[in-house]
Amino acid sequence: MLRVSLTGPESTGKSTLAARLAAHYGTAYAPEFAREYLAASGPHYTPADLEEIARGQLAAEATAEAQAQRVVFHDTDLLVIKIWAEHAFGSCPDWILSRMHEAQYDLVLLMGVDVPWQPDPLREHPHLRQQLYDLYHRELRERMANFAEISGDEDRRFAHACFLVDELLRGTAPLPALPVKTMPDTATHYTLATPSCRATFAAHGAELTSLVTLANGLEYVWPADPAVWARHAPVLFPLVGRLPGDTYRHEGQDYKLPQHGFARDKEFGVLRHSATELVFQLQHDESTRAIFPFDFELTITYTLRNTLLTVRWDVRNTATDQPLLFSIGAHPAVRCPLLPDESFEDYFFEFDHPVTLERHLLEGGLLTGQTAPVLTNAWELPLTYELFSDDALVFKHYDFTRLTLRSRKSAHFVRFQFDGFPYLGLWTKGPGAGFVCVEPWHGVASPTGEPGELREKEGILTLEPGQVFSAAYTMEVG
Repeated sequence: MLRVSLTGPESTGKSTLAARLAAHYGTAYAPEFAREYLAASGPHYTPADLEEIARGQLAAEATAEAQAQRVVFHDTDLLVIKIWAEHAFGSCPDWILSRMHEAQYDLVLLMGVDVPWQPDPLREHPHLRQQLYDLYHRELRERMANFAEISGDEDRRFAHACFLVDELLRGTAPLPALPVKTMPDTATHYTLATPSCRATFAAHGAELTSLVTLANGLEYVWPADPAVWARHAPVLFPLVGRLPGDTYRHEGQDYKLPQHGFARDKEFGVLRHSATELVFQLQHDESTRAIFPFDFELTITYTLRNTLLTVRWDVRNTATDQPLLFSIGAHPAVRCPLLPDESFEDYFFEFDHPVTLERHLLEGGLLTGQTAPVLTNAWELPLTYELFSDDALVFKHYDFTRLTLRSRKSAHFVRFQFDGFPYLGLWTKGPGAGFVCVEPWHGVASPTGEPGELREKEGILTLEPGQVFSAAYTMEVG
């Protein structure tokens, strides 16, 4: 059974969303026990009260899990108690910390503070929500729970949460317990197909190489012309972007790692292949450990439904004695223009709401620390090659989760959805290149300067032994 926790500061909609999700999925949820406990006394409590609240919350979770089907939702969790106790009394009891670290949630939804404060006799800190939110975010990043930031109005939060939960539910079918092996040269490409669409993938790099709508035979993926750019849609792992001198430091030793890592140039094994689902896997070996001294297991699941392709990554730390430090990102290249009578400049990106954007500038693939404005409260970003004359557009902590490539001369489109990704790149090779890349990232290039410690690099994720990090995005064509 999948366990989903909703966490975050006061008055961010945890209770409303938990109840709505439970009703939608026809299952149980654990309500916030603190509201019941403090109903009579109000916001007057002692450290002993917080311990009782923690015990009551754990009991509520156990009750909900006994009644749930497939998935259970928890309105608040022990992380709320930890931050509450440390803010109010300066420390949190050890047993609560221990139980919190033992908790295994399949997904944690961190509720954003971009909704109005709703006064309530039990709520205390209307002016500290952003400060407390930052504490939650830091805790989740350090613990490397599989978490997503949920923002927007009530309906947008619900839709975002449902997307993430649906992806988890689709991924719960057990994989066969077979050893991973590289397929022979006679089986290096694999196809998924629906009545509407056909997708093709290479075992080399676990890379999407083709996505065609069957009604008109239109190809949406860049054909990897080696005279321009010889890739289709590489997976960026265990690094996103470039390091100074392609070098990083870990535990007193320097290592060389190429831009975007090595997964895109590795042969993946195939765990499962059906008409609409394909599962690749890559594990560490002597060649990876020579440049990346960590144990890992990277599983990539492609699922095709109608004309919607879902890409899911699961990164597992298979070590028993050290954290896994890594980044991961996507780099799919879409043909642009799609039709012979169109030009690159006929296309534009359409956002799901008006956005204001600034780009983080690159020099030699490294961040300079400077920014430049791109858009101000606009629905569309028109495409020109000049827009990319200073390398990729790199955005940090943007507030949209859907991006659609459209033409002004035809109805064809490519729509990406990438909830929970903190970084995004948009890129094309240069004038005349017939493609544009949409790149959701969990990681980003290093700044200019000297090589540094890997654990201190911006965007690096930390995964404790045995833990799994999961992320997914979708690509829809039409």
